Amino acid sequence: MPKGISVFPGMNYSLEQNLEYINKARKCGFDSVFTSLHIPEADYGTAIKEFKTMVDSAKKDDMQVTADISPRAFGYLGASMGDFKVLKELGLGGIRVDFGFSPQEIAQFTKNLYEMKVVINASTVTKRFLKEFEDCSPDYNNFQACHNYYPRLNTGISLETYLHKNALLEKYEIEISTFIPSLVNKRGPVFEGLPSLEKHRFMEPQVAAKHLFATGTDNVIFGDGIPSDDEIESVGKLDEEVIELRIVSLATSGPEKAVVFERVHENRPDCAEDVVRSTPSTGNLPAGATIQPHNNTERSRGTITIDNVNYLRYSGELQICKKSLPADKRVNVVGRVLDEEVFLIDYIGEETRFRFVERP
Repeated sequence: MPKGISVFPGMNYSLEQNLEYINKARKCGFDSVFTSLHIPEADYGTAIKEFKTMVDSAKKDDMQVTADISPRAFGYLGASMGDFKVLKELGLGGIRVDFGFSPQEIAQFTKNLYEMKVVINASTVTKRFLKEFEDCSPDYNNFQACHNYYPRLNTGISLETYLHKNALLEKYEIEISTFIPSLVNKRGPVFEGLPSLEKHRFMEPQVAAKHLFATGTDNVIFGDGIPSDDEIESVGKLDEEVIELRIVSLATSGPEKAVVFERVHENRPDCAEDVVRSTPSTGNLPAGATIQPHNNTERSRGTITIDNVNYLRYSGELQICKKSLPADKRVNVVGRVLDEEVFLIDYIGEETRFRFVERP
């Protein structure tokens, strides 16, 4: 489940708008829906009726629905505590258990007879919680984790906290999900975005998603509903296995453009200190093509280069500069990564796959 959306019955959008959003998201490549049944500001008289309709719609689109619940939410749904039969009949594929549940209760939930996923809050997980959880012999086949989203400005978790929490969960080999915000349509009542990481609050959703996939998160979820068409489409088309970099192209010849754009690149396993090196260099050039010298300028961090014929057997090798380097008559500058995406270069490790798309 690499990409998901959030819908919030009883909040800012009508049932019709939410249903249209679910359908649009599915067409754009999203395959899961997150919703919440313990938002204090929600109108629960309306929310439960709309909730059931939205779950039915998502199921028809073959999208898995996970609901964020509290102990009180079981009552909203007409179920007793831990009654997974009712939850399954509603069409839920999983529940996210946040506050109000003990490690023992959560472990017991994972043993439900309906193979429903039980999702813990990855942002608040601790070694102590995991130890108590393990002692209760949970069913790890039904165990997942999802980071929190943070409506209030300045309260999102740091990158360091995010990576630390993921490291605690790594040994379980479970799916981890993380929220990204919309910059266009923010959910109330605060309207300051719903990211997991504070550094993503004012970042383009596609850049935030690229960052999360590069760090190894399994599933990226739009926290806010409803993002703009551009936002949903740009995130939906991302390949979570390849780091996509938007660039300003300075390539002038057909062979240069072919080297830059007509393949998915892969960094060498012996990572260079100063540059990312696309390998194999001899496979970059079209048959019979040559790279003639031009634009042999200084190279700042994020600059994309191709070695020309003056570099002999290295001719055709594509590189991305990790640091500023001087001009070299053997090296053509053929583009640069957009400033807002240069930081993604740091996530291109050994054998990491990456590709370029030209900025419209």
